[in-house]
Amino acid sequence: MHRRQVTYLLIRLAAAVVFLVAATLLPRGVPAGLLIIAAGMAAVLSCVGVNAGARGEQAGAREQNRWFDALRAPQGDWPPYEVPAPEKAP
Repeated sequence: MHRRQVTYLLIRLAAAVVFLVAATLLPRGVPAGLLIIAAGMAAVLSCVGVNAGARGEQAGAREQNRWFDALRAPQGDWPPYEVPAPEKAP
């Protein structure tokens, strides 16, 4: 695993643990609610950069694009040769 993956997973795990502690062990009220909201925000913000154009997502897209290019017809002028005009009947 790469260091980025480990960091991402640790942040998500810490947010989950804080959420569970705030939801089960802390007395109900504003402090527990704020801690739950903070844990949720940490979990959501840890996804920034992971999706939508991050290096890992782009690497997967490159592999998928190579596969698509192998399946579809070449782009541009098609067909790539001069088509003879149909002959007119006499």
